[in-house]
Amino acid sequence: MSKEPGSGSIISIYNGLLAKHPLLVKSITGALLSSLGELISQWTTILYGSYKSESTEKYRSPKAICGQLIREPKILKVLVMFCYGGLINAPINHFMYRRITAITGKYCKSAKARSFVQLLAALSIVSPLQVLFLVAILTINTHFDGDVNRLWTHIKRSVKSKYVKILTSSCVSTTVLVSFAQKYIEPEKWSVFFSFAYAILGTSQNIYLKLKK
Repeated sequence: MSKEPGSGSIISIYNGLLAKHPLLVKSITGALLSSLGELISQWTTILYGSYKSESTEKYRSPKAICGQLIREPKILKVLVMFCYGGLINAPINHFMYRRITAITGKYCKSAKARSFVQLLAALSIVSPLQVLFLVAILTINTHFDGDVNRLWTHIKRSVKSKYVKILTSSCVSTTVLVSFAQKYIEPEKWSVFFSFAYAILGTSQNIYLKLKK
């Protein structure tokens, strides 16, 4: 019996694994996306530093810049983001949104009521928790110098100064993302969709903090 077109594609294989091992696949996806985002942010700051110093340095060949991009990234920070994406962010998305969609599907008979409650739960439960961990992790990757006591001080200061601001912007993005997911994405794949979206947003925030520092 012949295979259907595209039955052996990467997407179909991924969907098959996602159906069999949802949490594992989502965690691996989140880990890879978060670590890639950290690597991209480091590369961006390296390139930005290279550009800023062009007026005082001799011309640097593309080969020299590529060598710098390979040598200078801090692997420990990439691993921290790998663990964050796989052990914190992806499980939060998986369990929270699975629970939210299950409860609203059972008790909310109206489609409008279901959508409203799902959005309300995302804004009041999921986003605040995710932003708290995100601020903490980004602070660790920005300020960690080996002193744990000083790091805890930095985390508390960052949460106090940045939490509300980031949460406000997160609520806007969450509203857009949840509204999109409700219309076009099946509930079991919400976690994967949000992992991709939050990886992009987290990378942008990470680049901003690194350049600001």
